[in-house]
Amino acid sequence: MRTLLAALAALGAALLGRSLAAACARRGRALRQAMDELQRARVDMLERRLPLHAALVRSGMEALRRVGESVGAGKSAAEAWRALVPTLTRRGASLDCLTGEDISALSAFFDGLGAGTRAAQEALFQTTLRELGRLEAEASKNGAEKGRLYATLGLLCGLMLAVAFI
Repeated sequence: MRTLLAALAALGAALLGRSLAAACARRGRALRQAMDELQRARVDMLERRLPLHAALVRSGMEALRRVGESVGAGKSAAEAWRALVPTLTRRGASLDCLTGEDISALSAFFDGLGAGTRAAQEALFQTTLRELGRLEAEASKNGAEKGRLYATLGLLCGLMLAVAFI
């Protein structure tokens, strides 16, 4: 009985550590997805010449799609983004893993989106993609480091519990 309990405790702690490790990588994945979808929106808007709301609605990212729906209903991109940020960043929502710096970069993007010339929009996309790329690299590096740490700590705690039960 003790052996079974020890094995279950070790397995549970190891799985918990692994789960925490996976959560660390989530921010990097969210930023990567944002970059991919912004690139798609850039092509749709600037090369295919789709209207702003149509380009955003086609997105595979919930945040961009919802901003596009609001823009289609008559709001500006900045207004739509500001109205959606609290619901998108609350616990359990699609962007809850993003930091204040990530949200600021996206806010700066939406503040300038749809205003200005084609060249200004191209510059806005390039600046935002560059900034998100920097943030994604930082998030991936931190996520990998913390992921290894949490996975190792979970395994060690599990082994410690197993030894304590035996």
